[in-house]
Amino acid sequence: MMPAPRRRRWWPLLLALLASLLLHLALFGGSLLSFDSAAPDEAPLRKLTISLQAMAPEQGDASAPAAVGLGMVAATADGVAGDASAPPSQAPRPAKGVKAKPAPARPVAAPPARSRAAAPLASAGVGDSAAEASAPAAVASPGAAHGEPPAPKLARFPDAARLEYALLSSGLQLGRGEMNWQRSGGDYRIVTTVKPLIGPTLRYEVHGELGRNGLQPQRFSASRNEQPREYAQFDWAAGVLNYGDKEAKQAPLQPGALDWLSLAFELGLRGEQPGAATRQVTTGKKVYQFALQLAGETDFEAGGGTLRAVVLRARNDKDLIEFWLAPDFANLPIRIMRVDNDKRFELRATLIEFNGAVVWTPPPPQRSSKHEN
Repeated sequence: MMPAPRRRRWWPLLLALLASLLLHLALFGGSLLSFDSAAPDEAPLRKLTISLQAMAPEQGDASAPAAVGLGMVAATADGVAGDASAPPSQAPRPAKGVKAKPAPARPVAAPPARSRAAAPLASAGVGDSAAEASAPAAVASPGAAHGEPPAPKLARFPDAARLEYALLSSGLQLGRGEMNWQRSGGDYRIVTTVKPLIGPTLRYEVHGELGRNGLQPQRFSASRNEQPREYAQFDWAAGVLNYGDKEAKQAPLQPGALDWLSLAFELGLRGEQPGAATRQVTTGKKVYQFALQLAGETDFEAGGGTLRAVVLRARNDKDLIEFWLAPDFANLPIRIMRVDNDKRFELRATLIEFNGAVVWTPPPPQRSSKHEN
């Protein structure tokens, strides 16, 4: 009688594959995950026709940030023609084909037929509630005269926002992320969690104050699998930035300095206020001098629809942080890309929530009708 054939043992190969993936995911650039050494694909950008509107955290709030320069520079001849920082003379077209679930609000005019993205924030009267301030409102747009629906207008930054993201590398999803913004009076808190399919769970948190000069972070911290790692302590009274990971470091604290988490929300709150200065930004491990550049506008492809986005880049000679800000959703970052020494990671939004209510999720891809009768 012939002996039964041996089962092939695949576990050594699987262990080797898992070890390779873990090693790949363990390569951190700065304080963020990196996934490949390829340069990021530059999105096809258009000359700006969208104006990022400054967002007041609360109607009539004395702590609302003042409209002062952010240190942004216009795009040069690196792919976008014209003065990218020049404000448009007319309102742009609305987002197309996106699925929205607006927060409960008092009855208002129905949103445009071409755009299913409900503008979650609107100008509110002094006595209006936060929910009422989240109702969509329409304003004139150049397409309105040609039968196109008007673009939504936003006027209030949410006290609470949550965004879910897909974690991507070269178009492949390798995990998920979540970003939470909370504001209470003059204090704010941002918590971002990144969960790769394989590898450590990353958590970034910043606490700070919100005043007339914008966001002023007090402490930034990061952890990996709940183990404390890099941090940044902003000593504004002494003018000192304490930061580091395995060893403590110090740097002079410049006016307007930010951590990388606060940077995206500062831009959303302030809107576009072009200037000429650079901005001091820290990741906890390093301190950078970034020039902020309004690079242009593009379409954020999501499922079967798109969201319009303003692309803002914070960069120096070697590093780049790119934010795609959604003017139809309080200028929140719907795409974040970080490049550090040719290492890259990317987060793409899959859900937006304001004050506990989902206001946007990608619509399902549209079916092709070429074979239909």
